Amino acid sequence: MWSDNVKHPTMTHKLICLLVSTLAFVSCSGPQLLFESPYQRLDNRNVLRQYFRPMEPIIQPGDKITISIWGHDELSIGSVNTSFSSNEATGKWVVVDNDGEVNLPQIGRIKVAGYDIKEVNYLLEEKYSELLKDPIINVKVLNHFVTVLGEVNNPGKYQLDNEQVSLVQMIGEAKGLTPYAKGQDVKVIRKVNNQPVELVVDFTDLASFTDYNIILQPDDIIYIGANKKKGADEKLRRATTITGILTGLAVVASIIFK
Repeated sequence: MWSDNVKHPTMTHKLICLLVSTLAFVSCSGPQLLFESPYQRLDNRNVLRQYFRPMEPIIQPGDKITISIWGHDELSIGSVNTSFSSNEATGKWVVVDNDGEVNLPQIGRIKVAGYDIKEVNYLLEEKYSELLKDPIINVKVLNHFVTVLGEVNNPGKYQLDNEQVSLVQMIGEAKGLTPYAKGQDVKVIRKVNNQPVELVVDFTDLASFTDYNIILQPDDIIYIGANKKKGADEKLRRATTITGILTGLAVVASIIFK
């Protein structure tokens, strides 16, 4: 009897500690609200006009590019017949140096930074025309990415494979919005002069959906917040979890103190 009297208070303390720590964990495990504080919240029309004009992504120092010359693999850096994912895996690219230049077979150093892909294609066609007849050149940038977060079915980091990828196309790449998506508050965050600028797009309004289907730029962040239904469902889930924990602990306690 004496050992039981010692054992029970110790076990009670353990049960209380377990209960408190579990409840604390569950109460802190709610949804994390990213990008809910406004950044540079300006008039949406002005933001669209000033910072989200349609434009081709510009090649920058540090970019990895492949240059394919049709029928001339010996001059190519990455082949037109090879997938670009395998190019990156095997290192078949050239990095734009700090001076904005690349060193290419037969033609030497050429400046590519500050130009879009179409302009670089044209520059290289001019250069290689001195060596080849009607060269067909295809330039790709391997490290231009957009990040998609929040209420999409497949959030993550996506490569900009084409020169012009729209917001709608990228949402499609992420497998669309979830049932919990706050469709009237889709945020696109872009860094301008080292400051984040935010554009809000209403996917529930056809006019907004059309007017604001912007062309994405490298390093853009797309964030889709959660609607009120998700918050209610999260509260219900936590309440159900807490009830289950309390029931389980009650059963354990009844067995121990029986």
